[in-house]
Amino acid sequence: MSLTTLTIEDNEDEVLEAIEQALAHTDWDYDRDESGGVQCIASTRWGEIGALFAARQEPSALHFSMTLDVKPQAARQSVIGQLILAINERLWLGHFDYWIEDHVILFRHTIPMGGRVAPTAGEIHAVITAGLEAVERFVPAFNFVIWAGKSPEEALAAVMFETDGEA
Repeated sequence: MSLTTLTIEDNEDEVLEAIEQALAHTDWDYDRDESGGVQCIASTRWGEIGALFAARQEPSALHFSMTLDVKPQAARQSVIGQLILAINERLWLGHFDYWIEDHVILFRHTIPMGGRVAPTAGEIHAVITAGLEAVERFVPAFNFVIWAGKSPEEALAAVMFETDGEA
């Protein structure tokens, strides 16, 4: 049995067009960058944040990330790590990471391509939706831990509170 695989590199324009078509249905500004990715400005209720779609050849995959506009303090690294673990337990799609060297918290998800030409519009939409929902729900928890000195448990309790209706 012989397997012929298509790579993202072979179909880069189709991949980028699929991403841009999905982004056309959002209110995000976006633009292709020199490295073959799509840079975005994601509009959230907490303000605008940077997002990126980037293709990888080996393994063939499409990566999505949103960089949170919070400024983690080095002294809070272990507490941030505990909060990220607790948050990730609640996410079905994607996860949060903390890049210690860069002091950056981000939401990430990768779509494996498995020899396909491009991701479906539904896959791209699902990743965008998951990222937005996660960022909008959990940015306050990160701020509670970073700026208010709250424990991960206290921060999660505050953001997991749901109300019926609007005041």
